Amino acid sequence: MNIPLFYKELNIPSAVEGLDDCLLLVKEIGENFNLDLDKLLSLQTVIVESVENAIIHGNNGIRELKVRFLIQVYTESIFIEVEDQGKGFDIDSVPSPILPENLRKECGRGIFFIRSLSSSCFTRGKGNILYIKIDR
Repeated sequence: MNIPLFYKELNIPSAVEGLDDCLLLVKEIGENFNLDLDKLLSLQTVIVESVENAIIHGNNGIRELKVRFLIQVYTESIFIEVEDQGKGFDIDSVPSPILPENLRKECGRGIFFIRSLSSSCFTRGKGNILYIKIDR
């Protein structure tokens, strides 16, 4: 069985301040696992985009609702789960922000960044749990 080198789960309020705790983990992981700057910035971007999406779109910014954030570091991969208490979404229906008709729209950028910076990204359940894998 593959045991993670690092495991941390947080339950944060649906407020942007909740991101601070998640970003402290990025710093800790970067220091403890010697991630290069590109990988560290990718991890930070993926975490910010996924947690902000959960807060803003999933929980509609309702502070009383929680976001569950889980990160596991393995020898060759980093796994992230972000779960909100919202109704969920269909990740495949999120419009691509690089299509000409969507260039001026704000929707879809976060998922685009997450998909671009990760080796896999998908949802489960009712679409309110986002799973992300980043290769180390």
